[in-house]
Amino acid sequence: MVVVFGSLLVFSAGCEDDNYYEKPSWVGEPIYQMLEAEGDFSHYLACVDKTGYAKVLKASGFYTVFVPNNAAFEAFMEEHGIGSVEEISEELAEDIVSYSLTSVASTEQTIDDFQRNVAYEDRETNLNIAFKRRTYKSKGVYTFTAQDGSSVEVVDVNQASEIPGQGVVYFGLENKNAKNIPFFTDAFLQTKGLSVEDYNFFYPDAEFSGFNVADARVVASDLRAENGMVHVVDKVLLPLANVEELLEDAEESSGFYDILKKYMVYLTPAPRDFLLREERNTGVYKDIYIKSYPYLHFPLNNENHLSVDGAQGSQIDTWTLFAPTNEALQSYFSETFLAKGYQSLEEMPLFVIEELVNAHLFRNAVWPSRFATTQNYFGEPARFDKDVDVVGAQMASNGFYYTVSKVQETNAFSTVMRDVLLDPRYTMFYRALVATENQYQLRNPISRQQVYLISNEQFNELGLTYSATDNTWTHEIPEWQDLAITSVLDRLLNLHMIFLPNADDPFEDLSTGYGLVETNNGELIRYFRGRIWASGQTLLTGATLNVESGKDTLVNGITYELNKPLLFSTQGIGAFLESNASYRGFFRYIEKSANSTAAGAEDPNEKSRLVYDPDTKRFADISIADPQTYLIPNNTAIDAAVAAGLLPQITAADFTTAEQEMVKRFVQFHTLRRQYIYPNNGYNNIAYTNFKDNDGDTYVSVDSNTTDQLKIYDRKGREAVATFTGTSPHTCVLANGAIIHLIDNYLDYRAELVEE
Repeated sequence: MVVVFGSLLVFSAGCEDDNYYEKPSWVGEPIYQMLEAEGDFSHYLACVDKTGYAKVLKASGFYTVFVPNNAAFEAFMEEHGIGSVEEISEELAEDIVSYSLTSVASTEQTIDDFQRNVAYEDRETNLNIAFKRRTYKSKGVYTFTAQDGSSVEVVDVNQASEIPGQGVVYFGLENKNAKNIPFFTDAFLQTKGLSVEDYNFFYPDAEFSGFNVADARVVASDLRAENGMVHVVDKVLLPLANVEELLEDAEESSGFYDILKKYMVYLTPAPRDFLLREERNTGVYKDIYIKSYPYLHFPLNNENHLSVDGAQGSQIDTWTLFAPTNEALQSYFSETFLAKGYQSLEEMPLFVIEELVNAHLFRNAVWPSRFATTQNYFGEPARFDKDVDVVGAQMASNGFYYTVSKVQETNAFSTVMRDVLLDPRYTMFYRALVATENQYQLRNPISRQQVYLISNEQFNELGLTYSATDNTWTHEIPEWQDLAITSVLDRLLNLHMIFLPNADDPFEDLSTGYGLVETNNGELIRYFRGRIWASGQTLLTGATLNVESGKDTLVNGITYELNKPLLFSTQGIGAFLESNASYRGFFRYIEKSANSTAAGAEDPNEKSRLVYDPDTKRFADISIADPQTYLIPNNTAIDAAVAAGLLPQITAADFTTAEQEMVKRFVQFHTLRRQYIYPNNGYNNIAYTNFKDNDGDTYVSVDSNTTDQLKIYDRKGREAVATFTGTSPHTCVLANGAIIHLIDNYLDYRAELVEE
């Protein structure tokens, strides 16, 4: 129409006929006059006259109006006991008219196009994907009875966060939070891959005509007026309630609503500009609060969806709420939610309640045929059978509202995360999981986990504390003082989580036998008949497993309790070698090298660090960022290595540079890089050492298929064996980023065959 009028205006530039400036006859009258002339809309116009919309419909504009005919009004008045249209109150008339009126004139063919600006070549991406329009009906300021019984004036929050649950309240001054009216066309259903059954699930008594508005049929479409488009419907449509209003009035789900009202509703003072505007409109100044749900995945009272390319996203998407019945909620409370330690919701941290509620909130449209394929913000589908579990379905102005006879089977309470969230002893464990982003592993239903829980008391005894006030962690552990707190938490937690990569792997029972297990971050823990320890502990100082604690196997694993946490070490490898008498013959060479004068030094007190640094207790040129396996020849083997010319004699004199190079080659060849190798870990292959000769990388062959032995062969085929027992203090010794084995022979780093 704009293009046509513009063309006519250009044409008129050379026309001297004043009659040209008269409105063309084909344009038609404004909506009000057109309906008046039609004669079948007198009841609707009577309602218009009771409101301020008569001027709107008579003036210029660009509207789409869904107008009920007189027959629809008569059926409506009979249903509601209204004797005549004169008895319709101004308030009801306002509801009817404002909800029938939307912006932007659209035909039946274009009504379901998304109203956003895109490049010309992308215009088809907008076609037939919309099913709602924003109307002129707004709720405005209203009285709300708060949890403490006081009455306050509130306005609903009118914006939603792209990232939910952050506690932030968004409010736009010019956004009236107007209600949406839904419509359904054949083209929309076809484009979205939906069926009439999806529509009738919400409106079982409605007959779908190919173009319906809510549960009304469009009986005449595309009536063109000067200021817009009229579609005639066979039913008077009242403003739909939003999902919050539906839940508030749902007696069968009153328990769920009470939880939201008590724990999830927040009242924030409205901006002063908004207060002043309301004062100008009403003549009364009053305190008004924004009613919001900042920790939920969407605000139940927000009529607007998320913005899409700057356009109103509620045209093409909507919120979805699954509201459990009181019976379902109480059953879940007694069997699961309040069965692990908390006696009531009042005792629970808010984040636990938020987990329960948010599992039932979906930030997008969950169509009846799409339960299994539509996910909430947790990445979980709607785990309901629509034909069994859904006992009611309603279309809301801002979403889909389902009444369900069971609680959503959320991952938070069906995986190993359940025992963290629902036991009051493990709130700090949960906080640490969140701080390190490890919680996602535990709530993943297909990631099999064995988790050893750390209690609040154990965190505090360890010297780790959490401040809920500013959401920060601190620690008082001397050995870990150089580590960032998040690094401490991440490494500590991962020591207590074992990931099993194969779904059919049995969970290892650490209460019997002995062995080693790799944890989530690749570190090793060791166990012997219910005793478990990590690199910062020994058999005697390690933790004891509470076997009885692991009674419930959840969908992705099992949790256990320990009498103390597992601890990691940050000490260099030398600290483990120098304190073990079985490694003494090997370590003497390390000491001797470090106590020898550095090559070319003028000061005899300047000591060599060619092989080893006694201050950091680390070897030169051996990475501490990668796992290492140290093979330490016993004292007899060291003597044999000296006799074979692989190590120098130890005398009173300092090692020469050449002798130190011999020691360095020996150490590096006895260190297997970038992996932990130990008995019974199924490794039967070559393993590269840290020593490089003229040909490049060097290697040994490893056989670790037996439970109590690790066999290593050098390039000459010479065998060295590490023997492992459950209480062995010198084989399978866990160190910081390393594992140490005592072997009964030395390994020859020389490639060529040498006579012994």
